[in-house]
Amino acid sequence: MLIVEDQELMRGLLREFVQSGYPDAAILEAADGAQAREACRGQAPHLVLMDVALPDANGIDVAARIKDLFPQASVIVISQHSAEVYVERARAAGAFAYIRKDRVYRELLPTIESALASARAGHGRTQ
Repeated sequence: MLIVEDQELMRGLLREFVQSGYPDAAILEAADGAQAREACRGQAPHLVLMDVALPDANGIDVAARIKDLFPQASVIVISQHSAEVYVERARAAGAFAYIRKDRVYRELLPTIESALASARAGHGRTQ
């Protein structure tokens, strides 16, 4: 699993929250698009949690690139942006889901479970 989030505090909170639901998961972290690409080169992640606003790239563009390189990876975009255009762009990039940051604690773990179940079943893009 890879968490891509530029804010260190938020990245740590996401890691702890995901680890609470998936204690055996290996979680990599990246603070920007370049680190995300490097982490993917080292180990193809099954699941990527991707922020939109990164200091060196648009997270949706990075998500699309990851999906191109690793089509089996499920990408969940997590952002403070609520405009429908972001959701549409994330879906077009192949994201499994789009979650607003104010809904993370309610929606993230069930969405991760859905993404992993979908991957196990051999399905591609959904939601």
